[in-house]
Amino acid sequence: MDASDVADVAVVGAGVAGLACARLLDEAGLAVRVLERSGRVGGRVGTDVVDGFRCDRGLAWIDAAHPVLRDVLDVAALNPRPIERGLVIAHPEGYRILQGSHAALVHSIRGGLGQPQDIARLLRWSEPMRRAPERIAAGADMTLEESLDRHGLEGRLREEVLRPAFRLLFGDEDLRTSYQYAMTTLQRLRDGRPSLPALGMQSLPDQLALALSVRVEVGVTVHGVRRDDGDGVTLTTDAGELRARTVVVATEPLVASQLLGIGAPAMRAVATWWFAMPTPPTTLKTAFVNPLGATGGPLSHALVVSNVAPRYAPPQQALVAATSVPLPDHEAGAETEDAVRRQLGELFHADTSSWQLVTRHAHQAAWPAARPPYIAGREVDLGDGVFVAGDHREHPGIAGALTSGLRAARAVRDSLVGPAGAV
Repeated sequence: MDASDVADVAVVGAGVAGLACARLLDEAGLAVRVLERSGRVGGRVGTDVVDGFRCDRGLAWIDAAHPVLRDVLDVAALNPRPIERGLVIAHPEGYRILQGSHAALVHSIRGGLGQPQDIARLLRWSEPMRRAPERIAAGADMTLEESLDRHGLEGRLREEVLRPAFRLLFGDEDLRTSYQYAMTTLQRLRDGRPSLPALGMQSLPDQLALALSVRVEVGVTVHGVRRDDGDGVTLTTDAGELRARTVVVATEPLVASQLLGIGAPAMRAVATWWFAMPTPPTTLKTAFVNPLGATGGPLSHALVVSNVAPRYAPPQQALVAATSVPLPDHEAGAETEDAVRRQLGELFHADTSSWQLVTRHAHQAAWPAARPPYIAGREVDLGDGVFVAGDHREHPGIAGALTSGLRAARAVRDSLVGPAGAV
């Protein structure tokens, strides 16, 4: 690296937050360099193609109707394939299919998943979902466990419906997720379009990177960020030093903490197993959830992803993704393949002995845990030309990462571009 070549902005990390930030600054006419330590763009958002199967790094999806995605991405070009709302509760006694609505849940309560009084309790518990988003944050926050206790939600409704939903949506095995965050997410899910990109989640960062006028510099690790007494910053990398007027650190939280000396949030762990078979075990495009927790097996939920997005699998093949959420203080992916196969057979009522294991992803830090008090919009300007971006500055997930990247880019742009628009 040529230390004498001073960039306007150095973006450290080419995840979706860093790429969204870099694109906005690039469009503003600033000289941007994007440094990524791995060999690809995307960070925690990615897809491995194995023998023609598209296996996302973690069973994730996008909300194709989310305003920030529609602002930043060409969503139509992603060809989003809709996931059917709801859950299939795969209980040993039989399936219950819950569509994603209050009416469907009320019907299930009346069908034996709860007591008549649970209907009123559930409506009171979910009342924040019917508020404007800004009013959700104005209420008192607490953990999900405290919110369920406060509203008297217990028994089968709590353990066999709500807990599995929290594992699916939040990777939550301890009920310590923020109640405000949960209400915000459920409201967004109710109004959104949960989908898979037709060619996998890697399509998102690839689209962002292709829109840049500069190439992302992959395989470059940043070891240190030094403020130069009001005269920009110097980055120490394994390829030499790089000087820039400003830097945006858009890495995973632990790396950002190490580089900048800021706090890092607790992270959720998750493992995803990908299996191929000639015929799908179901035609449904809905997640099958384990309502029994650890006593029912290691898996939280599973989805036939090729039912949703057929191009995830080669012709005449099907692809199932199965996710495990470890118990607190346990490692992700510690379960055995035999245990996973056995539970998949129970979830889908299928013989899984001939299913082919395509790959497995285990992530100890899959996404930030949204603990109370829930604070969205954390500061991105750390002063003296140093900025930070990532879903840990907003809310966990792709939309939060994109929002944070845009906020950081606007803050950088405001610090570098004068009132007349001259840099």
